[in-house]
Amino acid sequence: MKNLRRAAPLAALLALGGLGACASRQQAPAAAKPESSEPVVQSTEGGFSVAIPRPVSEERRSQETDVGAVTLHTFISVRPDVDTAYYVSYTDFPPAAVAQADPRDVVARASNGALEALGATGLSSRPLMLSGFPGWEIEGISGPRHLRGRFFLVGPRLYQQLLLHPEGKPPQDAERFFESFQLDPQVAAMLTGERRS
Repeated sequence: MKNLRRAAPLAALLALGGLGACASRQQAPAAAKPESSEPVVQSTEGGFSVAIPRPVSEERRSQETDVGAVTLHTFISVRPDVDTAYYVSYTDFPPAAVAQADPRDVVARASNGALEALGATGLSSRPLMLSGFPGWEIEGISGPRHLRGRFFLVGPRLYQQLLLHPEGKPPQDAERFFESFQLDPQVAAMLTGERRS
């Protein structure tokens, strides 16, 4: 399903310094506990939470695809001091278009699209699961930068989680960033209600 491949302005990640300027507003980490040092962003509308460094820029952008216009919701954190960018997004596609595709194929194609958009060479890829939903993980190289990404399909919603950093210098919180990503069970049930009934 090629129409799902370009659902992210991934090329912007290569210009790490300019990411903050293209954000429409700052997202307050609603789920962060005052006594906790772990910065957690929770998107009620997106149905997820994730540990990501502050500040986090949020943007909504309409994008044309082969199945019509969709809205891309992005959350981006940039750490210029270590030349690193964290990226989380979700996009809702028409349920009828996604229902005709194999979910594993959708996430695999989305991961390949991310590599292409960044001009990256793939190093590894593997299937994975998140709360019973199909996913795909990739790693690649784009110039002097290392890319790691995870993609999950929950009903008609595609989630993307990307980390871009200098090759050989992953941030200390890389694993926490990926492993902290959690779905809101109620939103997941709403998104997949028709499929699971």
